[in-house]
Amino acid sequence: MGPLSRPLGPSSLGCRLTRRAQCYLFGLFINLFLFCNIFLLQSWPRWKDATLEYPNGQSSHLVSQKSNVEMSQDDEYRILVSRFRKLMENSVESPNFSSDQNEDSLALISGDRNTSLHFRNRRRERIIVDCAEIQNITDKRYIASGWTKAVYRGFIRSKEVAMKTVDIGGQDVSNCVKWGQTLAECYYRAAQKIIKEIVLLQELENENLIKVLGYCVPQEQYNGDDVTLVSLITELGDTIDLIRLLPMSWEDRLRISYDLTKLIHFMSHSPHGSIVMNDFRHQQFVLVKGQLKLSDIDDIGIGEPQCNTVNDCAAHSASASPEFNAKVPCQNGRCVGLNEKKNIFNAGRHFIMFRLPHGGPDLLRPILTDVVNGFTNLTMNSDSLLANMEKAVHLYKSGAYLNRTSSVNTTYKELKGYDLPGIHDYRCWASLSGTGCALSVFDRKEAEDMCDMDPECYGFVMTKETTWTGHKIVHFKNNVSIPVQNPVTNLYVRPP
Repeated sequence: MGPLSRPLGPSSLGCRLTRRAQCYLFGLFINLFLFCNIFLLQSWPRWKDATLEYPNGQSSHLVSQKSNVEMSQDDEYRILVSRFRKLMENSVESPNFSSDQNEDSLALISGDRNTSLHFRNRRRERIIVDCAEIQNITDKRYIASGWTKAVYRGFIRSKEVAMKTVDIGGQDVSNCVKWGQTLAECYYRAAQKIIKEIVLLQELENENLIKVLGYCVPQEQYNGDDVTLVSLITELGDTIDLIRLLPMSWEDRLRISYDLTKLIHFMSHSPHGSIVMNDFRHQQFVLVKGQLKLSDIDDIGIGEPQCNTVNDCAAHSASASPEFNAKVPCQNGRCVGLNEKKNIFNAGRHFIMFRLPHGGPDLLRPILTDVVNGFTNLTMNSDSLLANMEKAVHLYKSGAYLNRTSSVNTTYKELKGYDLPGIHDYRCWASLSGTGCALSVFDRKEAEDMCDMDPECYGFVMTKETTWTGHKIVHFKNNVSIPVQNPVTNLYVRPP
């Protein structure tokens, strides 16, 4: 006979019921946990979109300060377009467009309320390209792209132009989409940088800033169609990189250094306040017919940094080469002169230090050395740098760098109206031509002196072409045969 089973008493039944209740409670908690996770997963993009801070300091939803009602993305874009157009209209109608008038509009466009930005002296040139014409750009070809924007070249009415628009495949838009936003929302944020450039490039007019030829800010938000692209049309320039800079003649490098000095001086004394370039790289500049121009300005800052004490106005960077150390006074809550020092230092280490002094005339070396030290060691302000650069340019243009103390005597045989086209060419350092030895000279005597010092030179052809300084372009030859007639050139033969 097997063991007897214990009858179920009240205590055993309560225990079983307790376990069952525990199972029910555990299942309830599991379901509640899963529900909360699903809810958070669905609401996370909206919550993050409302709270995420971006590098420019603005949150992803731009809302009116006078209303706590959340707007849709389409509403935001409509307000952006409306305020942009009013900003453009007001800046044209009023020669003294104050910050009080444009504060809200500019804040929405740039994400930065900066009371030092005043729109005045606006150029009243007619924009030659509008939305309708942008759709008719022909032969559009890709040039380059960055984190946010892509640049194309194309033709409008037989004029070659550059077109800047949002890069859909760029890092900014791609990362934004990964965060859970829609493509239209991400495009809207990236397009704000282009709209900021449209505004600032027309207000900060300067010969060393890229010229705006037109723009398009469509009424309709981006939907994948080209007609909804936010676009900026500018003059076309050649990109700058080390490969392009290294073989340049000293005269061309002097021009780049001079242009950069003028730009820094303008940024220190602009009618809108002190300007700082937060992103100072070769890629931010282009060459337009040999002239240096800043083409990417969405990362510039307007107005000196704020401060409470002088310690807030000390800047140091050990990662820079050479090290960057600057200290300026704190006056009326602003670090006066800090923007200028940053611009000067960055221009020196990226452009001036390695390009200006090498290959220059001996007589100009003391001035050029002072200029390089002024840039790299911050021993000069923008006024002094510009004055020294203007002096160096004047000495070069006038031929004073040749230091002639007696009358000029020429000894080469002159054959007026003759040429040696395509023959007897040879390569030389810093040539303006890729196939021969083409250099710039102040006059015939300088060309003769250069030929005398070159054992390979037998003569030269002087053209009527000139450089930006007015110097004449000369083609040196390593032999002389039967010349051909050319009414715009003269041939000079070295005496035996």
